[in-house]
Amino acid sequence: MPYTFDHATVCASCPHGTCFEDRRLNPVRGRNTSFRLRQQVAMNCTFAEFMPGSDNDPDPGRTYQTYLDAFRLNALTAGQNLFGKAFDVTSSAIAKVEGDVFELLEAGVFWNAAASWNTFMDSGVWNSETFTQPGGSIATPTRKVAIVKLPRGYDATRLFKSEVRSSIQAFEHALQLRGMELGLSSPDIVGVRLPHPLPIAMRRFLSPVENLDTTNLPLLEEGYRLLENSIEGSGFLFAIAVKRTTRSDRLYQPLYEANILKYLIENVLRGAAFRFYAHLNSFEGADVEGHYRAASLISLIRGGTPTRAVDSLYLALRPRDSAQNILDDLPLFPI
Repeated sequence: MPYTFDHATVCASCPHGTCFEDRRLNPVRGRNTSFRLRQQVAMNCTFAEFMPGSDNDPDPGRTYQTYLDAFRLNALTAGQNLFGKAFDVTSSAIAKVEGDVFELLEAGVFWNAAASWNTFMDSGVWNSETFTQPGGSIATPTRKVAIVKLPRGYDATRLFKSEVRSSIQAFEHALQLRGMELGLSSPDIVGVRLPHPLPIAMRRFLSPVENLDTTNLPLLEEGYRLLENSIEGSGFLFAIAVKRTTRSDRLYQPLYEANILKYLIENVLRGAAFRFYAHLNSFEGADVEGHYRAASLISLIRGGTPTRAVDSLYLALRPRDSAQNILDDLPLFPI
């Protein structure tokens, strides 16, 4: 399905299904909802031919807002064509879904940027025309990475090898015996060092995700499963908090995640330096830059030169640029 198309011709026989579920005869309990957006179908439809911001994107310099506008227009026009005057969906219902779409667009372009990096690590030849080879990068087959989205509420320690996870569990149990807990949280996206030699199942990280069709969208949502029980303590490189919009009360979650993860990786596991990024599509509505000047508690306790809890605050306006921002930091990791 093309990025833009004749809805009157296509929507009635769309191979992906309908963008909206008709709930008029089966209403959602507790909600005044006649039609519910089927996010996956709408994404399959709009992005079935390319991955935004990647090498196969006809115009990879477009903004997230441009892609989100196309997603919204395609879905709403489909609803109007299918259900006529009875179709009624609030703009806030679409806005809630757009946050998830923004995160998946980031996850997709990050996967593809990592695939370009991994190809370079093996071949010594940078073959991407959209992403630029990071300065200071040296082709080293043992330094391949995966950048994957994690589901909400996921226990990120499941990515570690069993012996590494045992160290974390022993630490947590010691706290529980005293009526306390560390309070682990799940970051939106993580970057890890892939094992070497690369297991067959993980060879998927060597290739880009071409689009967001019915095969590739589930791959982005569940790619983390390929990594479970396989990452060394020093292999957890970075985490990314992804937010479409900004509210003051939501800014503290990334700070909490950053401090917890840095303590876990650097102190409990004695791992390599860990970096935490916050990618926001807008800084409006809150003092984002002020909040994220907060120091890392671990760096203050350790002494010496303090560092920030959130190492990099990034205004994510274009998928290609967001991915390049992460790529440019990969040479910083010494292990």
